[in-house]
Amino acid sequence: MTILMGGVTEAIIKPVQDTSSGVGVEKIKGAESIKNNLQEKAKKKGTYIAQECIAQNEQLAVLYAGAVNTFRVITYLWNGEVFHVPLALRIGQGGSYLDNAHAGGMFIGVNDSGELNDEAFTEFGKRYKEHPDTHAVFKGYKLSFVPELIKTAKKLHLNAPQLGVISWDLTVDQNGEFVLIEANTRGQGIWISQMAHGCGPFGRNTEDILRYVASK
Repeated sequence: MTILMGGVTEAIIKPVQDTSSGVGVEKIKGAESIKNNLQEKAKKKGTYIAQECIAQNEQLAVLYAGAVNTFRVITYLWNGEVFHVPLALRIGQGGSYLDNAHAGGMFIGVNDSGELNDEAFTEFGKRYKEHPDTHAVFKGYKLSFVPELIKTAKKLHLNAPQLGVISWDLTVDQNGEFVLIEANTRGQGIWISQMAHGCGPFGRNTEDILRYVASK
């Protein structure tokens, strides 16, 4: 709390465990409001984390500036090598500060060179060729930092080789630095990637992985 009070006037406060899809995430403005909120949280059961708000990279802000838009990068270990599932970028909309699909956001496939797919989706299958608020057109829009983002996620996985699959939530700040929002190690899903890209998640490893799963 002491660190947050050092001039921070806007913060995100959320439960640490047993939550997903933006549930319980609060954006609090004003140093006094942040302090009061944390004091109330301290009286409750459970553990909460408070973080200073991130100023996202301009390339992401062009798409939608009202939320910190994040990448879901799923990495997995297979035969001693770290692979990644096709990337999905989650984007907020409608004035919300949440980008989660279950919280009303949209998501879009991103190829390994950083180019967005033609269409974004909501969890209910609604399609967008451009963002409804900013009117940014998705087709042909390229995020230059994506190749390095993928490399970073793979390096992160090497720090936890005991885990076969990790779903990373990553973004890029205004200075071009990669920011790890969180690492999901349970309750993971691949439906966003599959829906965004219209293909299976494991590429050339699909046959071997299915054979392995079937043998268990």
